[in-house]
Amino acid sequence: MEKTRPRRARPSYAGYFRANISDKESITSDNDVQSEIVDGSSSSNIEDVEDAEEALVLLDDDGDLQVSSPVASGAPGPVAGNGGQSRTRNSKRRHSRQNKSFVHDTQGLQTVPQPQRLGQSARNIKPKEHRYRPDSIWSSKSDTLRLSRRPQPFNPPFLVPTASTSDPRIAYRVKKSWMYSVGPGPCWELIEDRGFFKEEYIGTMAGTGRITRPLVYSETSHLLGYCKELLLGQSSRYNVESQPVSCFVGPYGAQDLKEIDQFSSVPTGGSLSVMFNSGGRITAVDWCPTTISASLGGRQYLAVSSTNNAFLGVGTRSHSPAMIQLWSINPARSDEALEVQCEVIMCIDEGAVLQLKWCPLPSHSEGERKLGLLAAITTDGAAHIYVAPMLGDGPLGSHHMRRVHCRPLLTMAFDETTCQALDWANSEVIAIGCSNGFVGVFRVKDAILGIGNAPLTHYFPVHQTSVQSIAWVRAPPGISDGTYDLVGDPTVICTTGSEGSVRVTDIRDCMSRMLFRNREVPHASAFAAFCGSLVATDVDFSVKLFQLQPTALGMGHSVADVGGTALALSVSDIHPYVAIGCADGSCITTNLLRGTRREGVVPFLNHKIFQLDYSPRDGHYRMLDRFLPVENGANEAMVYKESVTRNANNDKVVANTEDRFKQGCLEASGLWHPNVAVTAVAWNSGCGLGCAPFLVSGTASGLVRVDYLEGMWAKGTVPYGSIECIRGEDGQVEEEGGIEADSE
Repeated sequence: MEKTRPRRARPSYAGYFRANISDKESITSDNDVQSEIVDGSSSSNIEDVEDAEEALVLLDDDGDLQVSSPVASGAPGPVAGNGGQSRTRNSKRRHSRQNKSFVHDTQGLQTVPQPQRLGQSARNIKPKEHRYRPDSIWSSKSDTLRLSRRPQPFNPPFLVPTASTSDPRIAYRVKKSWMYSVGPGPCWELIEDRGFFKEEYIGTMAGTGRITRPLVYSETSHLLGYCKELLLGQSSRYNVESQPVSCFVGPYGAQDLKEIDQFSSVPTGGSLSVMFNSGGRITAVDWCPTTISASLGGRQYLAVSSTNNAFLGVGTRSHSPAMIQLWSINPARSDEALEVQCEVIMCIDEGAVLQLKWCPLPSHSEGERKLGLLAAITTDGAAHIYVAPMLGDGPLGSHHMRRVHCRPLLTMAFDETTCQALDWANSEVIAIGCSNGFVGVFRVKDAILGIGNAPLTHYFPVHQTSVQSIAWVRAPPGISDGTYDLVGDPTVICTTGSEGSVRVTDIRDCMSRMLFRNREVPHASAFAAFCGSLVATDVDFSVKLFQLQPTALGMGHSVADVGGTALALSVSDIHPYVAIGCADGSCITTNLLRGTRREGVVPFLNHKIFQLDYSPRDGHYRMLDRFLPVENGANEAMVYKESVTRNANNDKVVANTEDRFKQGCLEASGLWHPNVAVTAVAWNSGCGLGCAPFLVSGTASGLVRVDYLEGMWAKGTVPYGSIECIRGEDGQVEEEGGIEADSE
């Protein structure tokens, strides 16, 4: 039997992060381990990170290592087992009860051909082994754009064309390079737009041209009558009564108490971070998509919905005055922080907003004073599309906050149920999840243009109870000849229900298939274009990733362990990072394309951006940030496991919860004050590559935080030497046959 490699000691994280740290914030670590990381003197080579993939190492039923020989592409090669028996991969799966029932549940799902990697035989991976990274469902054959230099917020980015990841060799290098991104945000060298919208290919030659994020609905003069300016006295009934929020802000140990009034902001102490008070519990936040050429003063725009209702019931209908706040994020006058201002309050009569999402493509029009189209679900049980008015033209602080009464441009409702969740497939199609477990699909283009209605094209049952979240799988539909319909609408929808199930539905047959089920309510889900996977909240305070590729449908793994129930998720079409909002007041980011082995060179890191704390005794909040990253599975919360130590007599001593809390070990729990919960998070995906690191987080206290999270490479080294080598721009990748060995 071949000898296995011993497990290496876990390296210190200080060697991976070379940020500028002051003397007060210096990080201490073991010198021997740190020197091993910096100079690369480890006894094991980096090639071992992917040895499970390159050598096709498998395990038999007894746990012995068996090295299988390459098999022909498309043929299920035999795997050596005990007693010399030969079993194919398909026959091996028939012995697994879990996979047998899953195959039955997923019959008829959309199956699209995946390109084979050049020069490589098909891999024979057992279903229970997850030592591989998820892959995109689809990649455009057209050349894409990347950043040529580090982006500067609010400045036009420097873009250069680069090869598409449709080439399997380039896709492998790009996917593997993302493993070495260990910062809280994405590395700018690898940022690219992988979102699919059919509007990008309309008017171009299919497969050979792409207009990234085109402007839609720019000529809509009939929309001007849906917004009306209000006087100060007329808007009083839309105001949300709010008290100032007292919050400690600053570095730990040197925090200052700040009184944050409604619509005011304070810097958090970071170079590109700011916090403001919206005045009520945050229910939804989203970035407004804009084009790079838009002369909007270099600002970014944010829609925020807040309410003072303590409980928003499911299935109830309530009409009441409410508002949607439009904030502008501006370049700072100094290097200390960003500057934000609430410029417009959209006053509506349909009730408090439960969820809102901008049209995913830019839909602004300067001549018509229109910022974009905003879809929202309100407490009247319907989904509405509003026209967001354009903000002021002057510099920051030169004009007063406008109050505009907005009527719905379009209302989508059902007589027998209420709307609970929505998602845009593109600028023309919207899917809505209802409280009775049904999903409806509307085509809204003609209604927005004023030339027709919004027909309900699909209405089908999915869940036994209310739909909690809904997400389109933004990929072109496959055709029987092996090609893709680039001008067709997406056809696959992922939903979560209150009964604990996550289902996948193809609207071409409207039959839902269960992807997985747990004992808790999955509060949020999102489709990650970089991974071709669904990210959803799971039981036991974790977030899991489930693949949607036909060859690995349903396989998944945990991506993050959190200290409280995960309430909100956000992914981006531009990078593979996921943001998680938790009930314990923390906002966490992690890389979905991280390493494939826990014994690898790069650890599985979760980054806590901040954590909000609250003292019921004096009513003060505390904003904590600048946390060190923690490894997934070794965070501050070990669920269902006692802490056992030994005393001087070598006797076992079980530490109770109070002692562990005093030592800084918090237990994962759902018992947190409701005011600290992070209820909404959103990456900026629609404003170009330079704005991709922007992350907004909303809390139940009414505080909203905006961060610009930049990435970093492990040990400060770009994989393969440079981004040109990763993308094959130097021509070396064309000379290599098959998958190259890990030599970085």
